[in-house]
Amino acid sequence: MKRLILFLLPVILTLSLCSCSTTKTLYSWYGYDNAVHTFTKDRTPKSEEHLIKEYERLINTPNGTRKMVQPGICAEYGYLLIKQGKREEGLQLLKKEIELYPESKVFITRIIKQFEK
Repeated sequence: MKRLILFLLPVILTLSLCSCSTTKTLYSWYGYDNAVHTFTKDRTPKSEEHLIKEYERLINTPNGTRKMVQPGICAEYGYLLIKQGKREEGLQLLKKEIELYPESKVFITRIIKQFEK
């Protein structure tokens, strides 16, 4: 019995320590959540500029295990650019969202059609 306990104790400790390790997330969101919250709370040119910088950082330097742009980021940024009057850039980003995430095609295509009128 004592041998069994002496054998199982290190095994249990090893397994419990391994289960405590952190897993790397699929996507790295940097300061996106704070930027969106600030922009939603008070829509000032400064908060909009900060949000745009976050979008550009997320698109240009994707992190996480997938090393891809997060779902919806290109669509959100494209929509914001269209609202700012940068129609062509915005439409390109909406199309890029469809390339990266084909499951968004139906929804994003409807948005694109509204802005192409």
